[in-house]
Amino acid sequence: MRILFVIIMISCTFQSLWAQRSLNDPNVRQAINALKSEPSIKEVQEAALKFYHADPDTVNSLRTRAQLKSLLPDVNVRFRTGNNRVYIDTFDYITGDPNGLGGTQKPYITQNDDSTGNAKELEFSGAWSFSRLMFNPEVLDVSSMAALQEGILKEVTRLYYTRRRLQIDLILSDPTDLEAILSKELRLEEVTANLNALTNNFLSNYQQSIMWNK
Repeated sequence: MRILFVIIMISCTFQSLWAQRSLNDPNVRQAINALKSEPSIKEVQEAALKFYHADPDTVNSLRTRAQLKSLLPDVNVRFRTGNNRVYIDTFDYITGDPNGLGGTQKPYITQNDDSTGNAKELEFSGAWSFSRLMFNPEVLDVSSMAALQEGILKEVTRLYYTRRRLQIDLILSDPTDLEAILSKELRLEEVTANLNALTNNFLSNYQQSIMWNK
């Protein structure tokens, strides 16, 4: 039992020494310092909110426009056009046709009227809803975007630091444990893809911009 305890203590000591040597390794420190060139959590959060049109500037603009909307009337515009033509024939049934043969008196037309007309009408109307000056439900609809903001920020923050932990784990991993390295690399790619999906490829574009600047 005592021998087993000693072996465990020696194993823990060697593991601690290995971790300490790993952190003091210049290559390890260089790799960890390279992570500082990546975008900060604040930049990633801002990119996500902007992508979903839930950033503070957009929300404030929507709230202001919703409040001002209640001051404007509901405007209706209507345009109508019509074409009319009227034919009027006047018959004389009393004297008849003076030129009729055999003294017959047939009714004849004494007057023809042919009139045409075009009508065009443009109508404007406006209506104010004074109740919306006191309470506009659209302002509440804009305020409900706070829940969207909170959900986006929580998910982006979780993915960001999950990705950072995976990056550090890969730097400190035992290079001989290929299975663990491959598993972490796949997980890192998955988290990075999710972050890119939430930020309109902000991470990928940021890394490409750094490469071009170099």
